[in-house]
Amino acid sequence: IGVYCLNLEKESLLTRASGQECQTEQLGEAWTSGSHAACSLECMARYPETCQSIVYNADTKTCTPGAVAFRPLEFISTSIPSASSSDVIYYARQPVPPCNTSTGLFTLYEMCGFTLCLHVSFSKVSHSQAKTNCNQIGSRLIMTNTMAKLSVFWYVTKEKAMMYTWVGLTDVDVEGQFVWVNGDPLSNEQDQYIWLVDQPNNLSPGQDCVHLSLVVVLVLVFVLVVVVVVVVVVVLVVVVVVVVVVVVVLVVVVVLLFTSSYFL
Repeated sequence: IGVYCLNLEKESLLTRASGQECQTEQLGEAWTSGSHAACSLECMARYPETCQSIVYNADTKTCTPGAVAFRPLEFISTSIPSASSSDVIYYARQPVPPCNTSTGLFTLYEMCGFTLCLHVSFSKVSHSQAKTNCNQIGSRLIMTNTMAKLSVFWYVTKEKAMMYTWVGLTDVDVEGQFVWVNGDPLSNEQDQYIWLVDQPNNLSPGQDCVHLSLVVVLVLVFVLVVVVVVVVVVVLVVVVVVVVVVVVVLVVVVVLLFTSSYFL
């Protein structure tokens, strides 16, 4: 009689990280699981095509299914686990894409188990010329059509200090209908995370091509940090004022009591 043995050591294929290091998109409702290994197996059973990570809390035994992991993005607030959470993410390493690094044109960039093969160019060219340049070396403009791709793209862009970078997304054919270079339309999910506030605005004629603006994003992040700092300072000031008022009131009460006792 033949025997099939299920490998229960699937967790050995998972990499553990905190919310400050890696995050993911939640696939569905959380459930209770006895261990992160059991959590992983249940996740794969429920989401066989999309489960690539889990978020697990050892104290509450809470298991949350996740998609492909990625490095945290400052402008995305819906990812799990949060940087301040005690939850732990366990993620599977994704297959490494074919990449001819021997020519020096391409480099593999890996973050949270997800890898991209990229050629980074500092040439200041138009979107159409950028497409041509990519085609000439057997590639195409990057499509940031998943959180994982956007994350790698974002961190490489910051590392290279590239202020503006073209991506493979335009509405050249039909105004307002954005399409990736592979012909796929921009999905509703992608539309939720790819744009900055008030974008796309078609401010001037001919704005059909999409680029990442590191300057604008960094300014927004800086403004957000400043706002948080101001709020914290205001809260601290209010707390100090309240403490001072309480102390003054207590001193006045003590003085009045002492005075009343003295005259009695």
